[in-house]
Amino acid sequence: MGAGKTTAIRSIADGDPVSTEMPLSEHATSEKSSTTVALDYGTVELEEGELLHLYGVPGQRYLDFMWPMVCQGAIGIIVLVNAGEPERHETTIMLLREFAALAPDASFVVGVTRSDLEPAFQLVEFRDALAASGFSVPVMKVDAREQIQVDFLVKTLLSCRHAGALMLET
Repeated sequence: MGAGKTTAIRSIADGDPVSTEMPLSEHATSEKSSTTVALDYGTVELEEGELLHLYGVPGQRYLDFMWPMVCQGAIGIIVLVNAGEPERHETTIMLLREFAALAPDASFVVGVTRSDLEPAFQLVEFRDALAASGFSVPVMKVDAREQIQVDFLVKTLLSCRHAGALMLET
């Protein structure tokens, strides 16, 4: 929660995305005032006129029933992680494993958001920890509010896909 999935889709979608944002209760312990309760959906027309479908699903375990539905036929998956999340490494590894099982032919990229608010965050250490856990994936900092940065993240994912990069080492 709070990694910027909804914001990222809003920043690059060609039109207004479908969103299932709901207000958080007044007792929630988050800086956010709302959260996605099902999914976000938007589209981007690629240079060749092909339509890229974007789905943003919550990473919380109690909403994992959505994951298989959006993974069916997925060519790529971007895992966004909040640099300020204390368990970011464990959460990212869990999501990569789950989504790799659901979409074994998909390529993966990890985008780290909110790193500007976490001066102690070290991208190289995070990337190396993922690699040590068996995931050799592109990992980059991204500001989900910035269209050009999210666009670059998507292009990186598509480049990995076209290059045939194997993302999960066995």
